[in-house]
Amino acid sequence: MDILTTYHRAGLRVMKFFRWDLQLHFFWGFILTLPGAYWPPLYSAGIVLTLIKEGLDLWSKGRWSWDDVWWGIAGSVLALIYLYPL
Repeated sequence: MDILTTYHRAGLRVMKFFRWDLQLHFFWGFILTLPGAYWPPLYSAGIVLTLIKEGLDLWSKGRWSWDDVWWGIAGSVLALIYLYPL
């Protein structure tokens, strides 16, 4: 089997499960939680802003995406695990 074809198929499978919008929510939660190392109330910023964003989506578009919420929370949790030794 051609390695390029295998790589292409693997990439399509990965992007089916980890879509760009889910990656955005993950990194959104991760990046917004990191400043908590400097000011502790910001530890919750990733989760709070993810919920606010989804609330605004519900209000403006009429839909709530649990995928976005769970990936945003996962990013925040990973950032907290990363910051735990500090």
